[in-house]
Amino acid sequence: MSADTLTIKLDPQHLALFRRYQAHTSIAPEFYIDELLAKTRPTLQAVVEALDEAAGDPEALAQLFGRKMASLMQPQAEQSDQVSA
Repeated sequence: MSADTLTIKLDPQHLALFRRYQAHTSIAPEFYIDELLAKTRPTLQAVVEALDEAAGDPEALAQLFGRKMASLMQPQAEQSDQVSA
């Protein structure tokens, strides 16, 4: 699977923070952002799927988003339960 490239223009404050963070942790901004995107993927997926199905109905969108988030988070909750048991 090939990955597309996304260029992000950072404002000076973000750039300075990422440089300081990298100096402390040796973690590159690209890795930090990639991890952030991986962690927030379920939310993005739930929003997009809800938008696909809601057909412009705000109430349906809210209900669909809630259900989709719950279903996407369920496997994570089950894994946490198994790890702590």
